[in-house]
Amino acid sequence: MKILVTGSKGFIGKNFVRYLRSTTKHNIIEFSRQDLIEDLERIIHKIDIVFHLAGLNKKTINDDFEKANIKLTKKLCKILEKNVNTKIYFASSIQAEKDNEYGRSKRECEKIIIELNNLNKNQIAILRLPGIFGIGCKPNYNSVVATFCFNVRNKIPLNIIEPNKEIELVFIEDLSKQLSFLIEKNDYQNTYIKIDKINKVTIEYLAKKIKNFKNISSPHQIKNDLEKKLYKTYLGYKRS
Repeated sequence: MKILVTGSKGFIGKNFVRYLRSTTKHNIIEFSRQDLIEDLERIIHKIDIVFHLAGLNKKTINDDFEKANIKLTKKLCKILEKNVNTKIYFASSIQAEKDNEYGRSKRECEKIIIELNNLNKNQIAILRLPGIFGIGCKPNYNSVVATFCFNVRNKIPLNIIEPNKEIELVFIEDLSKQLSFLIEKNDYQNTYIKIDKINKVTIEYLAKKIKNFKNISSPHQIKNDLEKKLYKTYLGYKRS
C-alpha cells in the first residue's frame, strides 16, 4: 500500500514512519511543513491511506491553530475529494472535548473530516490522542513526561503545580503499533477509534517515579510495564 503521513518530521510522525519502515513493506510517503500541499494533488490518486498527524498543539510566533490545524485540514480534505478510495485517519486530541483554543481547533478539524465522509464518502477515522510520550519528545513544550525526564537527567528542579491532577498517557511505540494495525485491519464501525494501552496517573506519581530513576542502575530492577517505558524514555535524554 501507499501510505501518506503528514507531520512526518514531528514526534509522532517520525516515530510512526520509522516503525512502518522497519516492520512493513508499505510505500511510505512523507509530508512535512517543508513540502507544498499542492504537490499532493499530483499523487493523491495513488494514495491508499492518509495518516493526518500534522498539526500545532502550542502557539508559536509564526503559527497559530487556525493556520496550522484548520486551514491545513481543509486543504488536505479538498485534495482527498479527488480520490474517494483514499482513507484518512486523523490524529485529534482529548483536548477536543475542552473549551480552549487548541481544543476548539481540533474539534473543527474533526468536523471537516466528518464532512468529507458525508459528502464524498471517503472512509475516515478519528483518534482522540491523550499525552504521547517516548524518546525524542521535546521537553518544556507540551509533554510533562519529556519535561520531567529532561529536568531530572539534568538536575533541574521539577515544577509541580497540580500534584493530584490525573492525566492519560500512551507510549509512542504502543501508538505506532496501533496505527500500523489499522492499516491491516480497518474494519472499524465507529468514526472514533478507541486508543489502546492508556495509562492514567497523577502528576505526583509521575514526578516521584521519574525522580527515582536516578537511583536505578539497571532496567531489570523495574517490573511495572509503564515504569519500564518511562525509564526507557528517561534514558533517552542526555545530560547537559
